[in-house]
Amino acid sequence: MDRQRSHKTLVILAKRLLKYFSLLAVLLLMITPLFFQSYTMAKQSTIEQSQLKLKEGMDSLEAEIIKAQEITNILREEESFKRLFFLEGFPPSEYYVDMNALHSKLKSLSLTQDMLSNVYIMFRDNPVFISNYISSDNYVDVYKQFFHYKDMTEGEFHDLLFNGSESVRLLPSMQAFSYYYNREYFNGLTTLIGNSYFNATDPKSMMAIVFDEKDIIRNILHEAEIEDHFAYITDGRHNLLLSHNYDDSEIPGQVSNLSEITQSSRKYITLTYTSEKLGLQTVIGIPLNTFQQNVNSILELVTLYMIIGSLIILLMSVLFSMKETLWLKKLVEVASKSTNTIFNVKNEYSYINNAFTEISTINKEQLDQIDALNISVKSSVLKHLLILGVYTEREREEADSYFVNQFNRFCVAKVGFRLDEELQVTRTMQQGLVIEIENTFKAVMKHEYTALNFHFNEVIFVIFLDDGVQIETIKEQLSELIRAMNASHSFIINIGLSQILTDSKNAKTAYQQAKYAFSSNENEISSGVYLFDAVSEQTDKQVFDMTLLLKLNDALIAGEKAIVTQLFADSLQEIARYPFTEQQQLQVFFLYRQAVYNAQRMIVNEGTGAEEQSLSIPQYDQVADVLKQFHALRQVALELCDYVKMNKKSNNEKLKVDILNYVQENYGDPALSASSIATDLLISEKYVFSFIKEQAGKSLGKYIEEIRVNHAERLLMETDYSNSKILQLCGFGSENTFYRAFAKRHAVSPTAWREINKKSP
Repeated sequence: MDRQRSHKTLVILAKRLLKYFSLLAVLLLMITPLFFQSYTMAKQSTIEQSQLKLKEGMDSLEAEIIKAQEITNILREEESFKRLFFLEGFPPSEYYVDMNALHSKLKSLSLTQDMLSNVYIMFRDNPVFISNYISSDNYVDVYKQFFHYKDMTEGEFHDLLFNGSESVRLLPSMQAFSYYYNREYFNGLTTLIGNSYFNATDPKSMMAIVFDEKDIIRNILHEAEIEDHFAYITDGRHNLLLSHNYDDSEIPGQVSNLSEITQSSRKYITLTYTSEKLGLQTVIGIPLNTFQQNVNSILELVTLYMIIGSLIILLMSVLFSMKETLWLKKLVEVASKSTNTIFNVKNEYSYINNAFTEISTINKEQLDQIDALNISVKSSVLKHLLILGVYTEREREEADSYFVNQFNRFCVAKVGFRLDEELQVTRTMQQGLVIEIENTFKAVMKHEYTALNFHFNEVIFVIFLDDGVQIETIKEQLSELIRAMNASHSFIINIGLSQILTDSKNAKTAYQQAKYAFSSNENEISSGVYLFDAVSEQTDKQVFDMTLLLKLNDALIAGEKAIVTQLFADSLQEIARYPFTEQQQLQVFFLYRQAVYNAQRMIVNEGTGAEEQSLSIPQYDQVADVLKQFHALRQVALELCDYVKMNKKSNNEKLKVDILNYVQENYGDPALSASSIATDLLISEKYVFSFIKEQAGKSLGKYIEEIRVNHAERLLMETDYSNSKILQLCGFGSENTFYRAFAKRHAVSPTAWREINKKSP
């Protein structure tokens, strides 16, 4: 048997593994195309990144040049520029103010440019030199000491500036020296911008902007690309302006985007970009081996992911297969035991489905049996409510658990029928009539109800009502029941109907009212519905409420003098209202006497020996008036209440002392609270809060904090304990609590308070 069971388990496991491994194979097939697309993806990714960097860098360079043109327009509006523009020859001393002003303006404007390394202004008809670093009345001196191009004299420099007629002219990259920018020669791309007041073929003033070639290359190439990529920039006439990692002598005439060229025995893919306004064409070369490196990186990453993913999926497949197998095994075992059928491994799901269908049928039958049992238990509880009533809290909870809020408003109807005595009535006939009455009641009654059978020829209906429903409506519906039954049968039906009551504790009262209304009006002549009349019931029936004795006992034990007085007054009124016989008077008196006696014994036994006293309980005197004897018994009951109050007062005084001592002894416990005090002293938390408030005039929390701070002050003055030890000894939960409480009283920290008070005489 065990071998057969193991075989079936292995078969189920193999099916599960096959399912999950199939999913793994499908996933691997879906990932495989990534290998074939990796080169294309790497190439496309590299080109897009480089193309974007190239465009951003050249757009930035062009924006810098255009911004420089705007600077020239601003400078032309300056009075200092105008005076220097029209100056011929060396400037007199009064022009130095204009030179300084123009220098400051140019310096502030050049700070807004990110790529400018140097910017300067020169005039054709005078030797004034103005730059963002220095101003001079003689450019020759500046050119020799502070700024110059390598292998170029000052005369060549001057001719270079003023030999062209374009408004914007870019010079090929040259090695330049700038004392304030870089103490060594650097490759600089110079842009010349005419800033004359009129467009002339012979400009009188030029502004030159020198861009560091390294800044331009960093703007068009990524940092990782600078070492192995090449780049060069040409102007609109295809003149080379600058190059990087490229042999100038091999620049082709025209290069298209994504062309493959060879440079210094290496193959490159070219990317080109032409600026929109200045027409600068930039070409960068991406080595072919870069694509292969990116491909390898992607392949390595994909391979790593595939290996890790496959292992994870493989482990999860095994784990899920084992869990699913164990789950199916348990289901199969449960199904086999529940249905007594043999499991076939060919289709476990079909077997489980059929088995659970059968189990569902069995469960439905069992649920029906449970429902029938619940109905039976509910009927039993309802019978208990109607016949015995509710007197304990447990009985009330039981009734509420079965009926929830149904007893918020309800009434009871007792339906009885009488057949012709000449007919041979069998028990089966009577049962059939009871069922017919219940069915007819269901048809005419518009409210929820429960039916009970106490006798073979009657039915008790407990009718649960919504708010607003009146008893006359119920009476009309019951009258319709009688008419419907009389239409098909010839017999007498009488119905007793109680008043509308609330709460399950009044179920017995409602049943008593229905019985009284039924028995008081039952007749053999005609059918009818009879509503309980409270006035007539009190006249015909003399009932003494025994629950008054329970209330009296509770009031005596609690020392409630007002309640005891009221209970005796109600009882005396009850005796005076009804003409009790001598035997009844004796019975009522002894019931009350026993209640007072029992309460006295319970109260005295709880007191101390010093306070114990024995109250004399009056004996019944048949000659004396019963009302006078009741007054005497009441007086004893009131004295008993006084004794209870006196005993409580002495206990309260002791309790107050206990509470204060408890706080003084346990202030060092961080967990000290109303809850711990109440638990240890067996009192309520509410009493602890109210007592401290009454005695100390403050809340419990503030009272405990005040005691802790007082002890902390004593320890600070009398010992050398650290603050952390003091706060632990005094019951502060944390340093923040300790410092906050101390600062609240003294407005200084504990350490400062200790130093101040120890220095004081």
